[in-house]
Amino acid sequence: LLQTCSCAVAGYAFARLKVPFKSVLFFFLLLTFIVPLQLTVLPNLVFARVTGVLDTIIPIIVPAIFGLGLKGALFVIIYRQFFSTQPKELEEAARIDGANVYKVFLRVMLPLAKPAILVVFLFSFVWTWNDFYLPSMYLSNVETPPLSLGISRIATMLRDQAELSGPSIFTEPISMATTFLMILPPIVLYMFAQRWFIEGVERTGLVE
Repeated sequence: LLQTCSCAVAGYAFARLKVPFKSVLFFFLLLTFIVPLQLTVLPNLVFARVTGVLDTIIPIIVPAIFGLGLKGALFVIIYRQFFSTQPKELEEAARIDGANVYKVFLRVMLPLAKPAILVVFLFSFVWTWNDFYLPSMYLSNVETPPLSLGISRIATMLRDQAELSGPSIFTEPISMATTFLMILPPIVLYMFAQRWFIEGVERTGLVE
């Protein structure tokens, strides 16, 4: 939810506002999308340890607040593509009526961006839900890890148990149950949002 909102603000700014050095800022945004996350893992871990937020969800939540969470650059580009296709007459009419830039965004452009919002929310939810890399970086020592990291721990425990006491008839059922828990929420969410998701993909230009 935080990433969906913050990326909408950034996408609108890149698409509509006259910001100094906007092209340079957009270039740096593309770099955050192109550069692999593995290249920045060491300084991120050092910074998290120095600030005392390692083994907490703060390093995962704070970047999302500023639109820099998992795949955040892609979501900003999706919003930018959508807002760029909207007619400028809508904003001009709102400004004639006395609306400032915040009202134009909240009352005019954001209601029109429902397809883009849905696409970004679904992508962000699924990728964050399935993400293993970031939780393994910041939450490796917590007692209640995310399910993606918990499945890995369960698989390791089952493998160690099999090496000590031999194969068990419960190994496969437990593995299948954890996999089912992992895929169930995205499937249920997609079942309810399928029609709007397909429409949103078409209107945000992802097909191109």
